[in-house]
Amino acid sequence: MGWSHLLAGALLQVVQAAPPPTPPVVGLCRFETAALSFAGSPAEQARCLMTPVGKRGVLGPAPSRLPKGLAPLLEGRSALPDKTMVARLLAAENMDIGGLDAPVSRARDGDPAAPLARYFVIHDTSTPYYGDDPFPADVDRDAKVNSFAYYFPANADPEKFPVAHLFLNRIGQVLVGQPLSRPWRATKLETRVIGLPAKGLFLHIETVMPRRRDPAIEGWNDAIAPKPGFSRTQYDRLALLYIALSVRAGSWLIPAQHATIDHGLPQAHDDPQNFRLNDFDKALRRRLRSLG
Repeated sequence: MGWSHLLAGALLQVVQAAPPPTPPVVGLCRFETAALSFAGSPAEQARCLMTPVGKRGVLGPAPSRLPKGLAPLLEGRSALPDKTMVARLLAAENMDIGGLDAPVSRARDGDPAAPLARYFVIHDTSTPYYGDDPFPADVDRDAKVNSFAYYFPANADPEKFPVAHLFLNRIGQVLVGQPLSRPWRATKLETRVIGLPAKGLFLHIETVMPRRRDPAIEGWNDAIAPKPGFSRTQYDRLALLYIALSVRAGSWLIPAQHATIDHGLPQAHDDPQNFRLNDFDKALRRRLRSLG
């Protein structure tokens, strides 16, 4: 074979191996890859990212406005609470998230010149799975449901597990999976579309929620989640985590949901199921009032 053919073959291999170009704008909420941000102001981003998520990831209409707890925070009309007071509250409720003085992650896999984490991403674990069996009678207090063992498998690959920064069960216990300072990815937008630049831009919170099979859907599925989806205690602790992580980041984080971040991408997830923004907002207002 001549050199020209060898060179052409080598160039073909390089072209085939090159990753596809990253699109400049991605998804329902229009993630702008150059800016490493969804489109719009923080309040506009939150309205899109908190669009209600229905069964199998079908989205409802986006809220016309943010509820009255979140709105002043994301519109720049309310300052962060005092760090010392938040730290005392975390200690009083036995919630150890690694302190408030340490940094949060930065985008581009921790690049010092990249933006700090901007997004507070709410997931549900979709575990434990009950198949065709009913949920426990008291799903919020059931020991199997609230166990963290599923999410911290023995001898797991530390590059894959635990899959989120924080885990929150239905009785309000919080366990650190990945340090908040560690750049981590847990959505398909981050791993399959944006890639390394997005690593560290999102803080991921897994809320414990069991699932079961919907018999109306053929084959395996985990389409049924409890109603209500989150316990009152989960909303209460999630609100405190939102405040604490925002204080640690130095600005109010933009709340988002796994399903809305990945909407429109292949094999997108459907979590969190049965999340009620108004219930979260009420919990947030209670927490903010307690902090003065």
